Amino acid sequence: MSIITGFLTLALLVTGMPSVPSSWRTGMVAMDAATGEIILEVNGEGLFRPASTVKLVTTLLALRDLGPSYVYRTRILADTYGGRLYVVGSGAPLLSGEHIRIAAMETAAALEPGSSWEVLWDTTMFMDESHCPGWDASDWSRTYCPPIEGLSIGDNIVQLVISTRGDTMRIYNYPPLPGLRLENRLLTGPSESVRTRVEGWEEDVPTLILEGTVPPDTHLVLYKPFAGPPAEFAGMLSMELELAGIEVDAILPGALPDSPELVETSVMLSDPMFVLLSSMNKWSRNMVAEMVLRTVSLERGDRPASTAAGCDAAGVMLTELLPEITGFQLADGSGLSRHNSLAPVQLAAVLHQGTGSSEWGAEFLATLPVNGVDGTLRSRMADLPPGAFRGKTGTLSDTCTIAGILTSSSGREIVLVIMFETPGGNTWTARALQDNIISWFWENY
Repeated sequence: MSIITGFLTLALLVTGMPSVPSSWRTGMVAMDAATGEIILEVNGEGLFRPASTVKLVTTLLALRDLGPSYVYRTRILADTYGGRLYVVGSGAPLLSGEHIRIAAMETAAALEPGSSWEVLWDTTMFMDESHCPGWDASDWSRTYCPPIEGLSIGDNIVQLVISTRGDTMRIYNYPPLPGLRLENRLLTGPSESVRTRVEGWEEDVPTLILEGTVPPDTHLVLYKPFAGPPAEFAGMLSMELELAGIEVDAILPGALPDSPELVETSVMLSDPMFVLLSSMNKWSRNMVAEMVLRTVSLERGDRPASTAAGCDAAGVMLTELLPEITGFQLADGSGLSRHNSLAPVQLAAVLHQGTGSSEWGAEFLATLPVNGVDGTLRSRMADLPPGAFRGKTGTLSDTCTIAGILTSSSGREIVLVIMFETPGGNTWTARALQDNIISWFWENY
């Protein structure tokens, strides 16, 4: 075992190991997955910004607390005396328009044709916090930073299709959001230069603004977060109910009453937890990570469930794994927050515990991107055999991390964690260097 505090020392100690610029801050752990023996450690107990490798912590917590087969149940209940339909947010991520359409059909079948109802959405089981601590407001209009809500459509991203074919510019969107506020300031121009921003988050009347130029006789596709997912969910449900012959008089928020007279008209079932975790890890979907974290809080009895309570649960788990590591911090479940700080040895312990479980180790491993095959590793380490490395990546403006399981050329399984803090934002260079280090381990162990 070699435990050292600087990568320059490591480069001298291990012949052929790729070296790291001295201006970068580096943490690394290599652990034998079978025995837990530390092979190499560089600043292993130092605290680093983990970026999206935090999702490994969220994955382990979800599998331990909820299990791989956990399914969200988003219910619609009818108050037949009050003429109200309640859609109760369960926190389910990635429910689709098709889920809503089927739920409306089932609900319409349970009601009198032509009857009139108010539709209310209830998200009171969750804290009203659409964005997490440490999320920059400047990121809120970016695809990786959608709002986090107890009722969601997909991952709260709207697809915009902009066409300049013909005499007028046309803009289409999916899902068909009834309340989408879209301000088109685009012009036809010689080149494509489209900018988007959102105004009015603080006033709860956000507007998605499109600016810039689009070439003539072309079309392009954009993906952007939208605001107010619970209201949009209820609005889409109302549209489908009206198509099915049910009149909707009003759409508004409201808490489900404690009444024995309520009738359940439909239940929307999510994919099982291990499928959601796979989508979360392979494509680094931040919204899924945050709702999973809050769901752990919910199932532990917190009312309302919150990010803070989920982070507390994750912190307790990390302390159980490595009591000697103190001072670390979790502010969210996705890694987007710059307030997070973890040690490389903690991520190594999470991977060792997760992949080594006889109960759900296979599911944990299956959630991870595969080198040269899929997810955020689809174009990385293509020189290695497909499946030689499965792991989670993480990137912030000055942070580049990776953590996963390597099956070396000799068949040895190694837990690898590499964390770089890179002044100047050299993240592409850092990724290439991480890949070279992982390839070095594959060849030499």
